[in-house]
Amino acid sequence: MTEDGSGVTAYWEARAGLILNLRQVGVTDPDILRAFEEVPHENFVPEAYAEYAYRESSLPIECGQSITSPTILAQMLVHLAPQGVNKVMEVGSGSGYSAALLSRMARRVFSIEKYRTLAGLALSRWQQCGFTNIVGLHDDGLNGLEQQAPFDRILLTGSVPEMPGDLFDQLTDGGVAVLAVGAPAERQIILRVEREDDTFIETEVGQVRLAPLSPGRSRTL
Repeated sequence: MTEDGSGVTAYWEARAGLILNLRQVGVTDPDILRAFEEVPHENFVPEAYAEYAYRESSLPIECGQSITSPTILAQMLVHLAPQGVNKVMEVGSGSGYSAALLSRMARRVFSIEKYRTLAGLALSRWQQCGFTNIVGLHDDGLNGLEQQAPFDRILLTGSVPEMPGDLFDQLTDGGVAVLAVGAPAERQIILRVEREDDTFIETEVGQVRLAPLSPGRSRTL
């Protein structure tokens, strides 16, 4: 797609098609649908893949990483229910797209990315779109962000082999986390974790296959 008027129209049509598809798979919450309408996915993928931004597939991004298809992300957001909450922590900024969606529903989003390159690109994309309620950090997101805790919601954008229990200690009472648990090469379960006092209630809400989140902070990429 080009940058002329026809290209802009084509992107709008593709975005409208995405909204229709989300409705067809059962995503009907108006706030979630509005977020997908407002955030231009084509701005959050490498330019070479912009024309594929609204296809139902994972796309490659910098640092050898990939981004989740919009439909899978939308289904995870349904279980996260970030509408109107005060603070959300996202582990794995990636391209910055999921944080941008969260920023349309929550008051403030803290997005943590282990790769410096991805963290920088995500920040520039948020600024380009005028999304000012996102705080981007280059750090090990699997450690969370204790200095800003507690969080009303926590979203892990990649998979982990097992529940990172210490991370969910940073949830507020009544807070919710959504994550994929399982081996990278296998089908993983999507867990919704809700905190009640010092108890964590786990509910399996679906299956998915996401790229793994690895611990640490990259000092080279």
